[in-house]
Amino acid sequence: MQFKVRRILSENIQNEIQKIGFSPSYLSFGANKHKFLNIKIYNQKPEAATIIKQTALSSGTDAAVHRGVLDHSAELSDVILSGTIAQLQNVAQKLKLQQFSLNRISDEILKQIEIFERNSRFLSTYDNSDTLSTKKHCPKIMGILNITENSFSDGGKFLDPKCAIEHVYKMIEEGAQIIDIGAESTRPGSEAVPSDVEIQRIMPILKEIRSNSACKNIQISIDTRNSATAAAAADLGVDIINDVSGLAYDKNMAKIIQKTGLDVVIMHSRGTPKDMDTLCNYKNATEEVYFELLERVQTALNEGISPEKIIIDPGFGFAKNNEQNFEIISKIEEFKSAGFKLLCGLSRKRFIKSLLKNSNIQDETNLETLDFLTAQTSFYFALKGVDIIRVHNVLKTRQALDLAEKLI
Repeated sequence: MQFKVRRILSENIQNEIQKIGFSPSYLSFGANKHKFLNIKIYNQKPEAATIIKQTALSSGTDAAVHRGVLDHSAELSDVILSGTIAQLQNVAQKLKLQQFSLNRISDEILKQIEIFERNSRFLSTYDNSDTLSTKKHCPKIMGILNITENSFSDGGKFLDPKCAIEHVYKMIEEGAQIIDIGAESTRPGSEAVPSDVEIQRIMPILKEIRSNSACKNIQISIDTRNSATAAAAADLGVDIINDVSGLAYDKNMAKIIQKTGLDVVIMHSRGTPKDMDTLCNYKNATEEVYFELLERVQTALNEGISPEKIIIDPGFGFAKNNEQNFEIISKIEEFKSAGFKLLCGLSRKRFIKSLLKNSNIQDETNLETLDFLTAQTSFYFALKGVDIIRVHNVLKTRQALDLAEKLI
């Protein structure tokens, strides 16, 4: 007799066990025994690391620790805890009763489980007949409008308000749900633009879009580091402030965000566009970017900005070299463990351009190839649960995401 056997992906497990006739009333509980999660806990003393490992073993799973934990030759050890959701919940409950502040680690484990479940590619619901239905997650497209003189791919192209507005309507028609308007180039080496110049460039376009009833469901984002620009834009009904400095450039920005109640994109960067290319010294790029970004988020939370208003962005191209950018792309799903919406923007950036044979030539053929590569990466981001993708070419990205939606 030949047996039929195949692998089931973790993200599909709830659907699959429901299909084989598993009891609907225990479906969620049963699925947790099949979903696997890895959690890294940093800088634990040997005593604490040993307790975590022993607790994991007693719960039917395991934890990896530094080899020097056993004889205390290591002063500190990171711990990688791995197991099913059900096992990790059991570990967390047991750690609540332990010393060395392990009750706080218990809370963090439960938080990571909650984030993991919330970020599932499928949002599961039930109808009155106990039938499982799903709603697919697909990223929103944020279309870029640069009203600048020197942006790296389209500087000067949309300085005329009429041209800018026409381009906005074109992006909306092609499928953009968010329009990100920026009046300051942040390409490497660029100079800061005064807030009054930003406001002068942005206002005519904002007024036109907000007066058009056909755009009432379109979110408007303003790409600015200046709190005065953010405040002026808020008065005209924008939805999001996209701050590439992560609230670090203007000390009043967090206060304005909190006061106006706008959503905010907090992006990781180091320094300013003038000097950021000299600040790519990471030992572990993904890890350091992740935790530096969370420090910026904490600034927002301390100022009273609600967590649901926060969108994080790893900041591709900002104080990161080519290798570091590609590393972060490969690990982008790890940024979802922060628990915030995730935005990614790498459209036409230098490290993507580095893949081209004639990367020093700025022509339409190269732009078309860059947009194709961006669309391919957008497809990948969709599979990894990214919430917003910021792009120049909306149409190509929309086509890629339409395909991704069929597959996720």
